[in-house]
Amino acid sequence: MGILDRYRVLLCTCVISLGAIVIGVDSGIIGTTLGQPSFFLYIFKPGDNQTALIGAMVSTYYVGNCLGAVISGICLEKFGRKYTLIASTFGTIIGAAIQTGAINAGMMIGGRLFAGLAVGILIPVMPTYISELARPTERGRLIGIMGMGVAVGFLLANWVGYGCYFAKGDVAWRVALAMQIPPGLALLIFSLFLPESPRWLIAQDRDQEAEAVLHQLYPEQDENEIQITLLGIQEQVQFEAQQRSNVSLGHAFLELFSRKYIKRTLLAIAVIHILPLSGASVVQNYQVLLYQGLGYSGEQILLISGCYGFMGVIGQAINMLFVADKWPRVRTMWVGCLVTVVMLVLILVLSRFYGDGNNINGARAGIAFIFLYSGQFAVFFNSTIFGLLAELFPLHLRGYGVSIAGVTQSITIIWLSQITPIAFAALTWKFYLIFIAAIIVLGAIYRIWLVETSNLTLEEIADSFGDNVLDVSGKTEKVAAIEADQVKVK
Repeated sequence: MGILDRYRVLLCTCVISLGAIVIGVDSGIIGTTLGQPSFFLYIFKPGDNQTALIGAMVSTYYVGNCLGAVISGICLEKFGRKYTLIASTFGTIIGAAIQTGAINAGMMIGGRLFAGLAVGILIPVMPTYISELARPTERGRLIGIMGMGVAVGFLLANWVGYGCYFAKGDVAWRVALAMQIPPGLALLIFSLFLPESPRWLIAQDRDQEAEAVLHQLYPEQDENEIQITLLGIQEQVQFEAQQRSNVSLGHAFLELFSRKYIKRTLLAIAVIHILPLSGASVVQNYQVLLYQGLGYSGEQILLISGCYGFMGVIGQAINMLFVADKWPRVRTMWVGCLVTVVMLVLILVLSRFYGDGNNINGARAGIAFIFLYSGQFAVFFNSTIFGLLAELFPLHLRGYGVSIAGVTQSITIIWLSQITPIAFAALTWKFYLIFIAAIIVLGAIYRIWLVETSNLTLEEIADSFGDNVLDVSGKTEKVAAIEADQVKVK
């Protein structure tokens, strides 16, 4: 068995996680682009309402995310994990190309909308795909690679923006926007060699292909173990299908809000809302306002933003080494909320007393705690939330459930991004109190109602929610009987 065979699941995860780099760059690059003077000189014409157009460039991306998330659930069920990944990746490249070649604000907004649509489709694919390829004992760490991809993408966006700040003319912002394309091209090429999810194949009655994929993914397992895994998935998929009253395409959206699955749907929405309601998206998108509030300006802000990007990478590395698959998911989430509240309180106090920039040591301390905030968010939440989203739902609802959670998150980010500049201006340091209150509520929800999913198979997790599941205790004997029959035939 070669080294590629031994680490095939890891390699597949790394390829899928290139999509996370695409998302990180796509999401982060607009902030630095709007900081380029040459962008304003070229894109905006005399008489344009710059404030409204800038708001449209930011918000239409998230509108596209909403639409894409809805489409993603349908595509994941109809076309599978692999081809939904390929199609959405191609869409991100087209969106980036439109932005790079933009000749006016309308074209730029169109490019952002198209890219947002493609990213909205892409986001639910990755945790769904990875979770269905991974073993239960390594699922958290493998989805952690996706979290690392997002962190690396934001880091690249920040430093590309800083480097392009010194370029002359239109090159400054066109090169920055074009940097969305290389990770997309790499993902598009390598994804052609990915296997399809064996769970999706079984749901499509393509059992022989699913068995071949299991052999390909886990070559170190003997035939008995492969057959146990295959039979477990087959029978649970058949069992769940028998429980469904309507199997028409898209009907699963309605099932998510049925009495049987509403708890899972609401928990998924609560889990994903740790990103906007903790202030993480605000810190990422409005770093300039935060640093200006601490007395920094100009090139200093872009440099600080570049350094800030390293904290996500460091925090995600700590997660993969010491937290993922070692800490229970529930403990990770509520302890993370406690740490986040402490960080936000410290940032609030520093902004309150040193926000005028007159005390250099106070301003430096404010920057330090914003950095620590980013690092701890990656430690506790960055990849944990995506793993939980995929783990909370059964196979036929997994893509839809992650999609609906993504829609609600995008809606929250849209209205939050609209009010943040106004709220910062009106409330200054008091604005942090809103996030602190939200985190306390979410932490209580996680501690009381979130169901533990760590180190359980995706089929076993259903039992944690009280669903009827098959007893798989006799699978070894069943496989042994099959093997015995095969020997007799020979």
